[in-house]
Amino acid sequence: MKQTRRGFLKATGATGVAGIAGSASALAQNQSITFYNAGSLEFDPGTEQNISRFEDETGITVNVNEVPWQNLKTTLITQWRNQSSDADAFNGPTWWLGDFVAANWVEPLELGDDHMSNFPDNLRSLVTFDGQTYMAPQLGKWGSYLYDAQYLSEQGVDSPPSTWDEVVQMGEQLSSGDKSGFGFTWANKDVFTFKQFLYQAGGQLFNDNNEPQFTSDAAVGVFRDFITPLRERGVIPDGLQSMGEGGVGDAFIGGQFATVESWTPLGARALGEDNWGAERLGVARPPEGPESRATFQDTNGVSVSAFSQNKDAAKRFAKFMSTTQSCKTDMLVEGNPAAIPAVYEDSEIRDKYPGKWLDVNKFNLQNAESEIYRAQPQVDDILSNQITPALLGEKEPQAALQQAQEEVTSLYENLGIL
Repeated sequence: MKQTRRGFLKATGATGVAGIAGSASALAQNQSITFYNAGSLEFDPGTEQNISRFEDETGITVNVNEVPWQNLKTTLITQWRNQSSDADAFNGPTWWLGDFVAANWVEPLELGDDHMSNFPDNLRSLVTFDGQTYMAPQLGKWGSYLYDAQYLSEQGVDSPPSTWDEVVQMGEQLSSGDKSGFGFTWANKDVFTFKQFLYQAGGQLFNDNNEPQFTSDAAVGVFRDFITPLRERGVIPDGLQSMGEGGVGDAFIGGQFATVESWTPLGARALGEDNWGAERLGVARPPEGPESRATFQDTNGVSVSAFSQNKDAAKRFAKFMSTTQSCKTDMLVEGNPAAIPAVYEDSEIRDKYPGKWLDVNKFNLQNAESEIYRAQPQVDDILSNQITPALLGEKEPQAALQQAQEEVTSLYENLGIL
């Protein structure tokens, strides 16, 4: 019998984990925990400061293991398969939870409504399974729509495109020479890009019976009504482009794009770049698709290992890292948008960042969408292999989506999910 996605995640969990980890109450006397951070704290100063705050306020020492982002998930899974208690807590994206919860590798955090009510429902639903919270949201990440206000003004454009149709039509006017009218995050994150546009079109990757919906009219419409017209009219550049965080935002900073849908940190970065600032950096709500202005929700949070020998302290750490004050600290120190709407109204935050940027990010937080599904790495690899040539115009989109749907259906049948 088929089970709904949320019920299935728990029903298929691996057995034998409960009981190995020991009594949390008895082990809480251990006043140190090991936290696996995604990358070096050198590049996560907000996280580093919050860890120091936690240690000062609780007396619990946090031993940080800095694991490269690309290795973190594999490192954790390898440990858990060997029932290792090396990691007490870790941070990662919400979309890891499907497989982690199903395998009983992560521990319910016992966070009540007094804490979780700080977060919007669309985010709470991603970290909650059978009424239990398995991740405490820490760092806000989602798509954001940025534009070069100076360039648009020079072209006689008062405001950026507000709908898919306007992106296509106005994009031609804004494209000239080495300047592209529109760019979007997709190099190495092509599945994220597809999801964002899919949600704007009103679609989903899976239905409640775990059946892939890659060939729905909404999915096909992402290409038919948006991506293909953008490419055919020369609004987006040829080849792979990446408009995300870190150095890969250089193309936008360098003035090669009029408008972009990018990953959240690029906006904060542009504010501090030479020749940029609040006057030049335009921020707007995402262009509206057929159904919504949703962006892809990629918020990161803190979870606790089911094998931890220090569960009480680790859960206390997870809760602390997701408080309003911690989210505010991270935003002030590092620029990561908060996962708590109230932070955007804080006076210190309002003094530091442009009001428009704050208002748009608050809107995106409350309207971002995502899905939790099983075998996420395999599913995303299959989608990526088909979507990339379709995005490049090298494969007919309907055929690419059909092949991806057939391969994921076969995968789920082999895993017993369908």
